[in-house]
Order: sequence, then C-alpha cells, then structure tokens
Amino acid sequence: MTGSVVEDIDFPIRRTRPFRPPAEYARMRETGTPVRVRLYNGNPAWVVTRHADIRAVLTDTRFSSDLSNPGFPVIHPELEARRHMKTLVTLDPPEHTRVRRMLINEFTARRMNAQQDEVQRTADELVDAMLAAGGPVNLAESYSFPLAGSIVGNLLGIPSDEIEKCMSDSRAYARANDYASIGARIVEFKGFLADLIAEKEREPADDVLSRIVAKNVAAGELTVDELVTLTFVIMGAGYGPTANMISLGLVLLLDHPDQLDALRADPAMMPNAVEELLRYVSVSDLSAMRVATSDVEVGGCLIRAGEGVIVPNGAANYDPEVFEEPDHLDLKRPTARRHLAFGHGIHQCLGGNMVRVELAISYQTLLNRIPGLRLAIPSAEIPALATVLPEVHDIPVTW
Repeated sequence: MTGSVVEDIDFPIRRTRPFRPPAEYARMRETGTPVRVRLYNGNPAWVVTRHADIRAVLTDTRFSSDLSNPGFPVIHPELEARRHMKTLVTLDPPEHTRVRRMLINEFTARRMNAQQDEVQRTADELVDAMLAAGGPVNLAESYSFPLAGSIVGNLLGIPSDEIEKCMSDSRAYARANDYASIGARIVEFKGFLADLIAEKEREPADDVLSRIVAKNVAAGELTVDELVTLTFVIMGAGYGPTANMISLGLVLLLDHPDQLDALRADPAMMPNAVEELLRYVSVSDLSAMRVATSDVEVGGCLIRAGEGVIVPNGAANYDPEVFEEPDHLDLKRPTARRHLAFGHGIHQCLGGNMVRVELAISYQTLLNRIPGLRLAIPSAEIPALATVLPEVHDIPVTW
C-alpha cells in the first residue's frame, strides 16, 4: 500500500487556537494510513497520525533521530543551521544510550518528588507577588515562566535570574521575528554555561550539573562542549514547554467551569487532571521527527529508506480508538495517562516526572489561593505567537 499522497498540504499546520492541536490531524487520520505532505523547502515527508502507528515508529530502530541525515524532515528553516549539532534528542543508539545513562538517575520519580517543597515555595512566592500587585496581571510573565525557570534552574544548578533573562530576551526577539538575535543570545548563554561548568568543577554543589561534571566530565566520558549543549537542551525543554503547559492548562480549567468545579470538589482528581490536560494541549506536539534507514511498512503504507517521517503526539492524543470523544476535556478520563505528550520509546522525555510535579502544584496553588481567579478577556482573544508550537506570552487574569 502506498499511503495517501496529499502533497498539496503544507506542513507544519499552525494551530488556530493554542489550546489544542490542528483539526486537520483528524482528517489525516481518517485516511487510515500515513499521509504525505510538503515541507517549507518543498521536500515531501510522511505524517503518521494514528496512536498505534506513532508508538510503532517511536520504538522501531529502523527510524533514526539523526538530524544530519539528508532525509530528516526539517520543518522550519531555522533548524537547518542545527543539522550537525548533536544533542540527546538527535542521537541514535549506542551514542544515545551512553548519554541518557548519564542522566537517567537524576530524573527518577523519587528525585522529582523530592522537589515538591521547592516547587510549592516558589509557587507561593509568585502568588504572593501577584496578590500584592492586584489584578489584572499577565499570568504567563508573572507566574508560569518564572516558576518553570526557577525549578529547572534549581534542579540543574543554574541561577534562575540568568535563565529568565536569556529566555525573556528570546521571547522579545520571537515576537519581533528576529531569529538572528535569538541565535546570538543562545551563543552568549552557552558561553555563560561553559563558565558555570568550570566553576562547578572547582566548587561542586548539590545539583545535576555538579554531579555530571564530577562523574562524567572528570572521567572523560563527556566534554565540556557536549555538556553545554546537553544542559541547554534540558533547560529549554524544562522551561518553555512547561511554562506554556502551566498557562494553557490553567486557561482550559478556567474555560471549563464544570470541570473546574469537579476538581475543586475533589482535589484527589489532580493527578489524572494533569494527564488529561497534557493530552488535550499536547504542548510539544512536533517534538518527534524521524528518517527511515530501511524500507518499513507503517499502517499499511510502505515508507522507503531515506524518507522523512513526522509523528505528532497531538494526533495520537486525539485518536478516538484510544480516547473516546477526544475533543471533550474530561478530567476523569480513564485512559488519560495513555497520552504520548512526553513521547514514547528510548527518546521519551526525561523530565516527565518533574513536569507532573510542577503542573499539579502550580494549578492547585493558584486554585487554592486565588479562588476567584478568572480570565480578564475571553479565551478566544488570548494572543498566541505564530509558531508551530503553542506559545502564549500574554494571558491577562484577574480575581
């Protein structure tokens, strides 16, 4: 079977609203097979949209994460310059296995649960400042971004004010579509990280960076340049997507009063509510791209060696074969945890346990401490950046 050839579809498809993946995924899924689309540079790629097929691709060693492979589906021109940058997400085994093993013990559920007091303290401090300022305030800038930055900074051992300065600059450049300045800011921040790593080599602390420096850099298993890139990737993953998930999850709760009332009545629902919000928003929808290294059949479709494959988790998370009435937000959904918001297989997000802790505490703290919290404008009017992922920088709330 050759699959559905629809090369007049330009990909990626931008969200019409930041709170959920594009509706076009459902129409693509209805074809029953992967769909062939056209990328920004005119190159074709396959888009896989069924939950079972996406899981299959993400566990099949015949699909590579190597960004330098000519057939790898680059979805944005800015990524072309990073084709030869080796990071955890673009490595294949055995190199991926080697690097991931250096990190896996730092992100266990036990270690992440030990961060709960720090997350709670930070959330309370930010709410204190919001209440002192009085509404309306920008939820994203007053709460979501600084909370995410503080927690990932504390975990890694990077001063949160340095993270926030770099990322706030990058947000300003993104609003102006000034990608050159974003690149320059990233280079500058990587220089800061190199200096910080040298400092931790001299004076180690109780943080992830210090432990990796002492164990892996000192042993010659990881170079300083490799650790700088690895740290930046971990920091980025723990900052932007987490902050946007805090913001968008809160908006969804405020926009679904029946669900919010049920959650207020039964706080024990929170863990499952977090899973359902992760499914519904699918904030890192386009985090997984692959290239076939040999001919592979997926969903009855033959994908040839060298062809690019895109596996949007937002499509999997709305598959009605797994999630009944997927367009409906249901905080009690029994299958919510089957979402693929953190990916699947060997590249599944290391920080999933941390994100779950952050989301549960960030939502519960706001709901408990500001019971009258509400959106200051209709949710449909909340402006989103014109990016392939749901980025929202302005969310006015009041109480």
